[in-house]
Amino acid sequence: MNSNHPVFLDKFRQKQTIAPWLPIGIIVAIAAIVFFYRIDDESFWIDELISLGDVRDGRGLPPRNLMRPLYYILLSVWVQFGTSDAWLRSLSVLFGLGAVVLLYWLGCRIAGKAEGAIAALLFALSPLVINHAQEVRMYVLSAFLCIAGSLALTYALERPQPRAIGAWILLRWLAMLAVPLNVTLTVADAALILWIYRKRPRTYIPFGVAFAVLGALWVPSLLTTLQEIDPDSRYARSDHVANRQSPGVADLVRLFKFYTVWPFAVQSDAIAANFYKLFTLVLVALPGAALLQKHRDSRLFWPLAWFAIPIGEIFLFSQISLSLWVTRYLLFAAPFAFVLLAAGWTRLWRQWRIPAVAIAIAYLIAVGGGLHHYYTVDDRTDYRTFVETIETQEQPGDVVVWAIQHTRPRLPLDHYYQGSAEIVEREALIEDLDAAAIATWLDRLPPISSRLWIAANIIRDNREPLKTAVERQFNVREYRDLDNLQLFLVTPREDRATPSDDRLRSSAYGVPGEGF
Repeated sequence: MNSNHPVFLDKFRQKQTIAPWLPIGIIVAIAAIVFFYRIDDESFWIDELISLGDVRDGRGLPPRNLMRPLYYILLSVWVQFGTSDAWLRSLSVLFGLGAVVLLYWLGCRIAGKAEGAIAALLFALSPLVINHAQEVRMYVLSAFLCIAGSLALTYALERPQPRAIGAWILLRWLAMLAVPLNVTLTVADAALILWIYRKRPRTYIPFGVAFAVLGALWVPSLLTTLQEIDPDSRYARSDHVANRQSPGVADLVRLFKFYTVWPFAVQSDAIAANFYKLFTLVLVALPGAALLQKHRDSRLFWPLAWFAIPIGEIFLFSQISLSLWVTRYLLFAAPFAFVLLAAGWTRLWRQWRIPAVAIAIAYLIAVGGGLHHYYTVDDRTDYRTFVETIETQEQPGDVVVWAIQHTRPRLPLDHYYQGSAEIVEREALIEDLDAAAIATWLDRLPPISSRLWIAANIIRDNREPLKTAVERQFNVREYRDLDNLQLFLVTPREDRATPSDDRLRSSAYGVPGEGF
């Protein structure tokens, strides 16, 4: 065939146009599958319900929330088009898919096309990333903005023009409005700018102006953040923060396992535990294969700075003040770790194929175990089943005793419950109680004329004593045991007096909830 024929040339140009996009197209397709797969299988956990509650009552929106309002602003728009669990979680999926594309782009610019594709694939297959991409929270949005800001800075470092510098500062500010800890990236940015332009100090001026603008933009959020992290603040004194342990050196190493596999325990299986320990050590060593080679690319120190400096800042802060070492808080640094892992593996592949293949196989096994755990093990409290059981079986005159541990215990009801029963809130059974204390708790329940639902959040040691006490005092028509939740549908025993409707609604027996 004549190669100069117009049809041949058109097909050739088309192939040349499509071919460069095939790797990232395939990776985005894989990411879409794993991000959307079983997205609404599990109930919202309490933090997701907090997100919705904060949008519903305005707590998450300015001016009541100046610390991290960005995700709530976006969610307040998103909820106008749907309220199903899958729809609400899909907002994070969109940012997850965007993060995959941006990470590919960043990896290509810093290390090469192969490294960019591998980094994007590692990000897409991370069970930790998938978990937060299937969550009504701000952590994947945070990662998306952090990658975007670093990508913009790569252009500004090459040619410090106003457009590139402006895009970088804008994206860093938005990232800080998503999660305040993202401010730690600006220290890494400053280190890179100082080093790269050390022989051209005049170039510091536009970057210095940009930092001043960023500081001015962040002042309202900064003041709120400083109040929140003060050791005497309500947040710092809350149980889940005050009891949080400061990280150790081992936690720095395990972070690679958490990023790539999942922070689940495997100690019950000695072989699996040893495999994951060895796997984690190999991951920690991989970046060295890229950074310590004789003809290394100096640009690989850029993702190293964006990963190591913020993690180091948070690690040190957690030693001297309240601990902020929570895996989801550290998710924003994961993309840069994936670039380093990808660069290390590709350089190993070019020099020693057999070890590279062995590491790739081990990685697939490890990630496969993490994905299997994520998709098959229910780690979230099943509020949805809990509430829907009541709603689908309730009858006129039913009363629900809602004894759930939280500062805002009605959040699961606000999202899932569409019924009409009267709601009475009571304290949760979250302390170790003896039989007499449990009996006293039951005696203080509202008297019933027909049917009473008891929805209780309890600790494990109270499960059987509560069940035994309820069976002794009532006729149990329905019983569900859902992890740390117990649900009873009871009716009066024949030997117990039936109260009047006036006593049923008496405030002496509890605080009635609002009707639905």
